[in-house]
Amino acid sequence: MVSVIPEGVYTMQDRMSIIYKNATKYQRARHKVKSQILNELSQMFHMNRKYLALLLRNTGKVRYTAQGLKLVGDPRVSYLHKRGRKKHYTQDIFPYLKKLWRLVGYRSSVHLVAFIRLNRDIVFNDIPILKTMAPHLRQQLLTISSATVDRQLRGYKERLKLKHRYRSNPHASMIKKQIPVEPYFKKPKGKLGYVEMDLVHHCGSLLKGNFAYTLTATEINTDWTELRALRNKAQVWTHKTLQEISETVPFDITALHSDNGSEFINAHIERFTRTAGIRFTRSRVYHKNDAPYVESKNWTMVRSYTGYRRYDTEREFNILSKLNRLISIRHNYFIPTMKLARKERIGTKIIKRYDVSIPYHRVLASSTVSRAKKTKLRHYRTTLNYLILVQQIDKLQKQLDSAYHKKYNALFNYEEE
Repeated sequence: MVSVIPEGVYTMQDRMSIIYKNATKYQRARHKVKSQILNELSQMFHMNRKYLALLLRNTGKVRYTAQGLKLVGDPRVSYLHKRGRKKHYTQDIFPYLKKLWRLVGYRSSVHLVAFIRLNRDIVFNDIPILKTMAPHLRQQLLTISSATVDRQLRGYKERLKLKHRYRSNPHASMIKKQIPVEPYFKKPKGKLGYVEMDLVHHCGSLLKGNFAYTLTATEINTDWTELRALRNKAQVWTHKTLQEISETVPFDITALHSDNGSEFINAHIERFTRTAGIRFTRSRVYHKNDAPYVESKNWTMVRSYTGYRRYDTEREFNILSKLNRLISIRHNYFIPTMKLARKERIGTKIIKRYDVSIPYHRVLASSTVSRAKKTKLRHYRTTLNYLILVQQIDKLQKQLDSAYHKKYNALFNYEEE
């Protein structure tokens, strides 16, 4: 054979099929022909000659075991036992993980594992599909790791990937010169009451005209987050909403941090914080990451539920207002969040350790929250049903989708007439 065939052209299945086809000819051939067949096949397949000769000699021959089992030599079929450790988490657990991942709001595997362990009373008692699961699968759910969850859900996640772009248009104001700038590395960690706030635009692809907004307020130490819908960007709505949030959260707000948008940097908010004894700071211009905690909620708690559509009607605003309050309850009382506990450098690597817990639990663990507020929180938590809460959120999302489509369908029908 003069020509050269590179390695990797033939798959193992192709090689064995060719060997099976030439086995009869090899077994009946003279020594010189056998040597020629071996030379050509070893050059084609880049395989050992002795191994090729073994396969060609035994293909098609019948052997009987001591138990009387008939074996026929066929290189295309392998009866060898697969090496390596046996799988502990099989595909039997996939339907339950998929159901739980949906219920937890498509969060990361770390959040899902923490959700199962911290809410086992809900997981195994309230979810119908998990009530009848086998005991060994229930134990696997409680001991499964985040890496195993990622492997189990990898294919399903790839089909559900969502890629969006976030656009905003904050405006500056002269009064911001009176408000001190505070970058992210100077934030007072460990002191309960530091709240970052931001505004999410529900404007679609057009910033002109009136449309709804979502105000997001996040406490940086517990991740407790409140969402409120605003009719527009008027200062009066922002002021009224911040007053309501300060009365709703189970802790005293000691500091407010915002970007440089005119909805926050104005005389009304500055007067409100000064009267309430709240320290008011702002981010550096063009430094969005000076408010990283609230910025991280814009996708997980707003965009993942409402999308990037334009909501500018009264019906859409009313639905959005109800939806935001239920999302706040769901994430504050049930959904775990990750917070960096410590960071350590070992050589060229940086090892990070995270605390995974529910904001509700972090508030209860705080020594600055009064006992009366903790008792009130525990009582309110017992009145919540997670499955009903998820169903209500799904229902409002469908109503918001219906209101959005009906708005444009009505306009289209009017133009036709």
